Amino acid sequence: MAEPPDQPFRLIGTIRGGNKLMEGGYKYTMRRRIGDVVHWQCEERGTCKARIHTKDTEIVKRTSEHTHAPDEQAVSCCETKLDIKRKARESQDSAHHIVGESLQTASEGTAAKLPKLDSLKRTIQRQRASALAAPVQPTTLAELALPAVYQQTAKGEQFLLYDSGADDVHRFLIFGT
Repeated sequence: MAEPPDQPFRLIGTIRGGNKLMEGGYKYTMRRRIGDVVHWQCEERGTCKARIHTKDTEIVKRTSEHTHAPDEQAVSCCETKLDIKRKARESQDSAHHIVGESLQTASEGTAAKLPKLDSLKRTIQRQRASALAAPVQPTTLAELALPAVYQQTAKGEQFLLYDSGADDVHRFLIFGT
C-alpha cells in the first residue's frame, strides 16, 4: 500500500465544524474559498498580514511574511484544547480525568502553554452545557420539534408514544412509559 504524500501543512477540525491550518509553527484560519482554492490568513491577524492559498493538499501561493516567530507549542496547545473539548462532548468522564488524560500525552512545553486547570475545567463545563442545552421554546405547535433525546427516557425507553404531526391544527402528543 502506497503511503500518502507528505503534506506541507495539517488541518485540524474545530468544535464549530470549521478547520484551522497548521504549518511551520503558524496557525491560519480560513478566510474564503474561491472554486477549489482556499485562502487562509494568519491567526495573528491584528499584527500579521501573512496569507497562504491552498489547493487540495498543497500550498499554491504565499503573500507577505509573518511579523512574529513561529510557535510549535502554541499549535500543539491548540490541538490539545480541541481534544479536551471533543472529549467533554463525547464522554461523561470527570473534568479532572479528561484534563489529566490530555496532559499525559502533551509535551512539557505544550502543558506549560495550556491554561490553568480551573480554566480547562470551566471549558469542559461550557462544552457540556452547550451540548445538552434544551431546544428553543416554540411559539406555536407547528414550530415544536422534539429531538430524539427528548423522545426517550434516561433508560432508552420510548417516551413519546404518538405525535399527530406539525401540520395538524389540533396537534397532540402522547407521552408515557
